[in-house]
Amino acid sequence: MNGRRALGTTLAVVLLAALGTGCAEEQPPGATNVVDPGSPAPRPSPTPSLPAAPLSGQPVAAAVAARQAVVVPLRVTAGTSPVGLAEADLVYQEFAESESLHLTAVYQSRDAARVGPVAEIRPVDIRTVGVLRPFVGYAGGPTGFLSQFDAAGLPGVTPAKRAAAFPSGQASVAALRKAAPAGGAAPAQVFDHSTPGTPLASQGVTPATKLTVTAPGHPTQTWTYDAAKSLWRGRVGKATVSAAAVVVLTMEYRTITVRKPSPRSLPGANVYGSGAAMVVSGPSSAKATWSKPGQKMVCNVIDGGGYQVRPQAGPAWVIYAPKTAKVSVT
Repeated sequence: MNGRRALGTTLAVVLLAALGTGCAEEQPPGATNVVDPGSPAPRPSPTPSLPAAPLSGQPVAAAVAARQAVVVPLRVTAGTSPVGLAEADLVYQEFAESESLHLTAVYQSRDAARVGPVAEIRPVDIRTVGVLRPFVGYAGGPTGFLSQFDAAGLPGVTPAKRAAAFPSGQASVAALRKAAPAGGAAPAQVFDHSTPGTPLASQGVTPATKLTVTAPGHPTQTWTYDAAKSLWRGRVGKATVSAAAVVVLTMEYRTITVRKPSPRSLPGANVYGSGAAMVVSGPSSAKATWSKPGQKMVCNVIDGGGYQVRPQAGPAWVIYAPKTAKVSVT
């Protein structure tokens, strides 16, 4: 009996091999039908991921991610209506003379058709953006400041040299790009941006809906969180501005004496060194410290655990607050 069972099983296997998978004969108990799986189903092509812009952290085309940054300084007073700030990836703010603000607007992922009012170059511009290797559109400046700009090796142009880049007295980012020498490199990354679910800092994160910065001789600057847009909103001159993150760096200010073309004294932020920082992004805030050893070094913002603060991707506003300023978050 056992020999017959073995013989029957062997014959069944041979029959299957000879007839192929189309055999419809009944198989012996315990046998397994062999089924031709056919051609495998095609896998869907993965959606190509876009690179992140080096300054905003937002996805952009590869050509945009690789292009040079453009910088335009602006001077804003309470009665000024600045334009072009919405397209900037980064804006650095210095508290200047006569209750005015000196802004350094950096454009890399987006272009602004008009930026203004365009201001003179100042030491804070040179020391802030030197690491970003940008092309600068500016409105001249004192002799000493121009010498510092030349010594830094930064390329740039003024309305007197390239009027087409400043239509109607305001800068055009696209026109400034055309005026830039060939071979410009993409800027260094300034922040490590967060991914969904990543906290702003490794420790000391607290809820935040309002940020105020009060510097002596200037009106209080107030930023409020717009939960619907996940943005922080403030006012600069007569314009409402928005940012995914506001970073307040507390530092020393010094008096800069200008002799040519006309004598005057200006306040200037000392952006080299280290100090306390406050960062708000999303519905959160975190205390931190900042450090920037020199012009060609990125300013690192480190939390209490020793890690980089990680704001949300998007435009950022960096405020250089004097040590005498009051910074409050609620």
